[in-house]
Amino acid sequence: MGAIKPVYNPMSSEKDPVKTVKAAITACGHIDPRKTPVDVRMDNGAVVIEGMVERISQKKRVMLAAMIAEGVTGVVDRLLVRPASRMSDAEIRDHVYTAFLEEPVINLREAGIIVEVERGIVDIEGRVGSLSHKRLAGALAWWVPGVTDVINSLEVAPTEEDNADEIKDALQLILEKDRMVDASSITIGVTAWTVTLDGTAQSAAEREAAEDDAWYVWGVNEVINRITVITTAR
Repeated sequence: MGAIKPVYNPMSSEKDPVKTVKAAITACGHIDPRKTPVDVRMDNGAVVIEGMVERISQKKRVMLAAMIAEGVTGVVDRLLVRPASRMSDAEIRDHVYTAFLEEPVINLREAGIIVEVERGIVDIEGRVGSLSHKRLAGALAWWVPGVTDVINSLEVAPTEEDNADEIKDALQLILEKDRMVDASSITIGVTAWTVTLDGTAQSAAEREAAEDDAWYVWGVNEVINRITVITTAR
């Protein structure tokens, strides 16, 4: 996510940013600080958040809580997601490139896409033709089991105006490509960078996969998962 600078509030200049962010993370209620410790410290005037969480939803919600905390003027995101399996950086890079090569809408040569991996963190640079393609590339990278974070630095040319329909279209495309999800059973709503998922799933794993896909979409700030798990009677 990089460094984010919210509007400065002079009334809160005397507060300790580290304590403020820790309180905000605890208040958001999405992680147990005892089971999932997150390190919060100051570095060159910015709050640095470091640690490892179990799911992408926890990472995104913790970072958002920190960014909007009163008196915080800069946040550096070093919060990672625990990988599904251990892979070397070279293996991760190969898997990401393979996923891009197998995706018709992503032209590696024309886009000049470069994938760099360090400690499981994938950094994607280059140029794509639409916001949907940028978002799809990010999801494809996140699907590689050894990935701990994705920095989506892809440029979109020509420039497109981002809106709720762009996010909805991208997520629909991603769900349709996810083999763990039946996209035909899920409906998507998007308002003010918040995604709402409705519909049914055949298992809790499918329900979680659909929510993770929504969080993988670049620009999404919140996901409301109202998918119902339907158990088939034997």
